Amino acid sequence: MISLIQLLIEQTLKPKAIVLGGAAGSGKSYITNNMLGNIKNGIFKSKTNSTPFTYLNPDEFVEKQNLPLANAVMAFKELFQDVKNKNQNILWDTTAANIKNTLKQLEGYDVFMVMVYTHPIISILRNFERDRSLPFKAVLKTWDQVYNNIEEYRKIFGDNFTLIQNIPPGFEKQIQEFNTAAQQGKNALMQYLENLIQQNPDKFKSSFSKEFEFDTPEIEKAFNQTLPQTSYSSKDENILKDIKKEFQKEFQKSNTKPDSNFLEKKISSARNTQNRNEQNYIQNIEGIVNKLTSPQFKQILQPSSETEIQSKLNKFIEN
Repeated sequence: MISLIQLLIEQTLKPKAIVLGGAAGSGKSYITNNMLGNIKNGIFKSKTNSTPFTYLNPDEFVEKQNLPLANAVMAFKELFQDVKNKNQNILWDTTAANIKNTLKQLEGYDVFMVMVYTHPIISILRNFERDRSLPFKAVLKTWDQVYNNIEEYRKIFGDNFTLIQNIPPGFEKQIQEFNTAAQQGKNALMQYLENLIQQNPDKFKSSFSKEFEFDTPEIEKAFNQTLPQTSYSSKDENILKDIKKEFQKEFQKSNTKPDSNFLEKKISSARNTQNRNEQNYIQNIEGIVNKLTSPQFKQILQPSSETEIQSKLNKFIEN
């Protein structure tokens, strides 16, 4: 039977995790270095305590090491596991969009969460200022999901949860225009966003939306010969990249040219996925409209003062 002393020892030995949650472009790195403490050589230290925390941010693998997204995800998982195995304290810069996955990753840690809130138009504009920019709809999806979780995280972490609003000056006009559209409902907001993109399509193009290139001219030729034998049309332009990938994968697997029946099935599957994604996008827009027009959501967003945040964080680190 585990004694009370053993339980207290185990609790004391638990490593600590500071989790920075928030949408893309919410300014988590800025908040870390200007309000919470400082990151230097991959180590975070708070303003009032010298306890080191290993800084973990998957973006580091994409932006600084220039790894493809899939490789970056794998490298980050390996690093995270290595840090956990060494029982190191961590500061994890993440979206925290998925509660279940976030909590699973933090098993074994004593956790303090800092949720950084920003307006959706700031999230959009800042995202596309970065070298590594997410797709437009992914930014809105993440915003909707992350800030759906505020109250649940507050319940889970109690006093170890704090919220910061990061609405820097210079976005007043864009925020007003976005809010006006949102107040008119989802269709008006979708039209506003569509107009925003049309004004400058290149500005709002994701860094991940590169054209697909076949590995060999032989595969490309085979694809171009097979595609006209299917129901593919100009309306399917958004799924072209996906069906090219599937065609090449099958070609290399079987070492022979896939027929039109195979490609037709992949086109049908890609269309279904696209339709589901469009429905999800509409739901995300509805979620954004509901939040921005809800008095209850405004209450949820009541931020902690910098003094209160520093006090809570220092208490967490010292205990």
